[in-house]
Amino acid sequence: MCRLDLPKIAQYSTHLRLWLVNLSYLKALYGPQFHAFVLDTVQQRLLDCGLNTDEILIQGDFVLIALKQLSKQHRFERTHPNALAQLLGAALECDPITQDEHRIYLHTQMAYHYDSRQYDTDLLHPPTPNPCSHNHPATLAAWHKVWAKTYRDDMRLAVRMLDDLQDGMLVLAFQPLFHLSEHHKSKDFYEEALIRHSSSTDYSLPEAIAALERLGLISRLDRSVLGSVVKLLSTQPTLCLGANLSAGSLQDDLWWQDLFSYLDSRPDVAQRLILEVTETGTIAHKPTALRLIAQLQNLGVRIALDDTGSGNSTLAFLAQTHADIIKIDRSILLRARSPGQPAHLLRNLVNVCADYCPYVVIEGVEDETDLELVRQSGAHGVQGYLLALPTLTPSWWDSPALITVQDAVLVRTQFYPGHVPQGYGFGF
Repeated sequence: MCRLDLPKIAQYSTHLRLWLVNLSYLKALYGPQFHAFVLDTVQQRLLDCGLNTDEILIQGDFVLIALKQLSKQHRFERTHPNALAQLLGAALECDPITQDEHRIYLHTQMAYHYDSRQYDTDLLHPPTPNPCSHNHPATLAAWHKVWAKTYRDDMRLAVRMLDDLQDGMLVLAFQPLFHLSEHHKSKDFYEEALIRHSSSTDYSLPEAIAALERLGLISRLDRSVLGSVVKLLSTQPTLCLGANLSAGSLQDDLWWQDLFSYLDSRPDVAQRLILEVTETGTIAHKPTALRLIAQLQNLGVRIALDDTGSGNSTLAFLAQTHADIIKIDRSILLRARSPGQPAHLLRNLVNVCADYCPYVVIEGVEDETDLELVRQSGAHGVQGYLLALPTLTPSWWDSPALITVQDAVLVRTQFYPGHVPQGYGFGF
């Protein structure tokens, strides 16, 4: 999403472009009938928001909305374009689209366009997807059966997790990280917020999160977790919390601007927030990701690079982010314990990481042998089941912390004030 600071819609001849990112995939996988149903649903959801049919143009994978026309409507006359874009995007993404056995979530991206002439949507081309990812149309031709099955399986998992998020079934568990000392461990550094299900479930949360990353739907979960963590920090003045964020969520999105504004007004909260960036997902646009990280750090948020040594982490990204904390993945610790591995393997990696940031943590310490290896490596901090298990009820909180949805509530309160389902938060 491109942020433009526009004071009032009426002053501009502007179009809001919505790109339905996964629409072409849905047509290829579920057929033209479901594709047509999705387009009808998109138009109906926009009409339910108060738009008129002559203000909406759907062509291919794109929807163009004439903002100049909207200025004539009283309800939108003084609506900031950024807020309007966020509301309309949430209206399209907040609920699944269901027809017969098909059930999917839309993935949208938005941008503004200024033009006094007729807008030609044929000139709009989305960024080229990663050809190594299964959700790339070119893969369909060569590996249709494998790609189609994987995409459908991913969507089924993603739908289940997003449904549970919307229904208030996801909660946070908390696991502390500890400073290392000569005496086993010292006081905790901060507590990492981890996603858990409030009851038993027959699907794997890590697999569902991976599916969300592959489908490009992970930001909905990430911003909900991050928003929920920020709310906890605002009510607990001595608490330090870490929240996980997929690298795929580091892209232009108006929700970031809401968060930046809040953290700017609450430096006491920003200074107690640690954002753990996981590189298991692909970074869509590295300059944008680095800019967002820098903005967060300027506000006082500390950045931790999570799962270093696995995923897509690189030394170049370590150098460019100027991270405050690096967390070395447990897989490296396991490798260091394997027969035939050099004794200095872990220590060398810690030394390299320490060249790029002031604090190195090793994850996944589960027994005394692990802890001794970590102490010999020169790491500054440690995390793992040996020291503390994740808990739903930490000493500072007496009930499970619900993960509240941070986007769709805008639609619920703005357009459907009588219906706010369980699990919906109210932003900042």
